[in-house]
Amino acid sequence: MTDGDRARERSSSTDDLESPLFPFEEGEFFRQLVANTSEGLLTIDEESTIVFANPAIEEILGYSPAELIGSSKMTLIPERLQDAHAAGLEKYLRTGEKHIDWDGIELPALHKDGHEVPVLVSLREHTHEGQRLFTGLFRDLSDRKARQRRFEAVFNNTYQFTGLLEPDGTVLEVNRTALSFAGVERTDVVGKPVWDTYWFQLDDAARETALEAVKRAGDGELFRDELRIRGADRTAIIDFSIRPITDERGEIQLLVTEGRDITPLKLREQHLRVLHRLLRHNLRNELNVISGFAETLLAELEDETHREYAAEIAATAASLIDLNESAKELADVTLEDGRPRRPVAVGDVLETVVDDLRDRHPASTITITGATAAVVAGDDRLATVLEELVHNAIVHADAAEPAVEIGVDESTETVAVRIADTGPGIPASERAGIFNDEPITQVRHGNGLGLWLASLIVDDYGGYLDYTSRDGAGSCVVVRLPRAK
Repeated sequence: MTDGDRARERSSSTDDLESPLFPFEEGEFFRQLVANTSEGLLTIDEESTIVFANPAIEEILGYSPAELIGSSKMTLIPERLQDAHAAGLEKYLRTGEKHIDWDGIELPALHKDGHEVPVLVSLREHTHEGQRLFTGLFRDLSDRKARQRRFEAVFNNTYQFTGLLEPDGTVLEVNRTALSFAGVERTDVVGKPVWDTYWFQLDDAARETALEAVKRAGDGELFRDELRIRGADRTAIIDFSIRPITDERGEIQLLVTEGRDITPLKLREQHLRVLHRLLRHNLRNELNVISGFAETLLAELEDETHREYAAEIAATAASLIDLNESAKELADVTLEDGRPRRPVAVGDVLETVVDDLRDRHPASTITITGATAAVVAGDDRLATVLEELVHNAIVHADAAEPAVEIGVDESTETVAVRIADTGPGIPASERAGIFNDEPITQVRHGNGLGLWLASLIVDDYGGYLDYTSRDGAGSCVVVRLPRAK
C-alpha cells in the first residue's frame, strides 16, 4: 500500500455519506446510531488504548464501556495472542502492511468472566483531530459456532456415508465415515464432481449412477438406488440416495448424499435365495416322492400294522409338504422387493377368507362385526394374513364347534382387525419374536411358520401384530394396519 492509499483510507469520513432526506443534528444522529446497534464497536489509538466502546460490547464481552475506555485492548485479548496482536499493529503503523483480513476475521476475545468468545471482527482506520484511530466492529459468533459443533457432531458420528453437494454435484463436505472407508483425505474430494470421486471409480455403472442421481436431485427429485462402490480395502454395496434441500422459496440450495453399507444384508439375502430354491424345488419334489410311495403302500398292504405305518408316513409327508409351502411363502415375502400398495377394503377380504374357512370347517361359527368398510394400504397378501390367523383360531379351539369373533375398528390413522377365539391361547414359544422381543432359542421356539409369515407381511405394510388373553378363556390377536390415504 502506498502513502497515498493510506492517506485516502484514513480520510474516509462522514463527508462520503449521502445527504439524508430529512434535517438532523449530525452528532446526535450518529451517537444514537452507534448506541443502538446490536454489534459491538471499539476504537483504539496508536498505543492500543481503548478510546471508545458502545453499549453492545457489554452484551458480547461483559464489560461496560466505562470499564474499557482508557484501558489497553490487551484486556480483551487472550494472553497467548497478545504478542501477535502487538506486533501486528506495530508493523502496520511502520509499513502499512496488514497481517490479517480487515474486512472480517474470526478471533477469540476474552470475556470479563474469563472465558473466550468467538467473534467476527472487521477493522477500519480513520482520523479525528489529527489522531490515527482504529475501530473494530464485533459480531458474536457463539450461537453460530454452537450450531456448527452440533452439526459436525451429527455429521461425523454416523455410521452412514454422508456428504453435502452443490446443486451441480460439486462436493462441499464429506463425513469421516466415508473418508475412512475410501482411505482418502477431505482435500482429495472437496471441490470435485461427486461422480469423479474415489468411491465411484469402480466401474462406469457406478459413475453413471452418481451422475444420474445428481441430475435428478437437481431437478427436485429424491434419487435412491443400490450401488456398489470402491473402498480402500474392499468394495461395498450401499443403499445410495441424493435428496435436494430447498430454501423458503423452493429453490434448491444443496444436495445431501447418503450411503448405507448393506453388503452383509445382500449376502444374507443371497444365501436365503439359495435356501429358497432348495425348498421350492428339491425338498418339495423329494417329499412328493415319499408321499407317493406311502400312498401306494397304504393301498396295497394288507397287514393292518403295516398299513398304519404307511398312513403315518403319508400324513407326515403331507404335513412337511404344507410346511414347505409355508416356508416358500415366507421366503417370497422376505425376498421380494417392496410391492406397490393400493387401497384394500378389509370387509371384502374378510368375507372371502371366512367363506372359504366355513366350507373347510362347517362346524365352526365365525362372526364379523364393526367397521368392515374400512380401507387399508395393502395388497393381495392381506388375505394370507387373515386366513392364517382365523384358521389358527379354529383348529386350535378346545371345542367341537369352534367360535371365532372378528371385529374391525378404525381410527384416524389405523385399522385394527381383532380375531378372538375360545381356545387355549397361543403358547409362549409360538409368540416369541412375533408378539414380543423375546429371543428365539433351541428350547424356546415355535413349530409352525404361519405366524411368522403373517407377521412379516404386516410388518412390510408398516403395521404390527398384538396379542392378549381374553377374560375367562381364549385369546385375541390384533392386526393393526395403516389406513389408506
